[in-house]
Amino acid sequence: MENYPAVAFLVKYGKWIALLTGLAPVAAVLVAMVYCTSAHWGWLVAAVVLGAFAWLLMKAFVELIQIIVDMLLPQ
Repeated sequence: MENYPAVAFLVKYGKWIALLTGLAPVAAVLVAMVYCTSAHWGWLVAAVVLGAFAWLLMKAFVELIQIIVDMLLPQ
């Protein structure tokens, strides 16, 4: 797998990348709510929904990469 460093990186750190991808919208809205007085709580709800969807998509992508690595790349 030394020929595919990006694939190796995703296999090794994929779960953490998926988690950070899901938490990023929530963190961004929380920062905006702290520093902006006009931020509405509805943005936080939307960020949680978007974060859950982003986490699900990234987790599925990482699992798909792991399946491809297990089946196609020699060990």
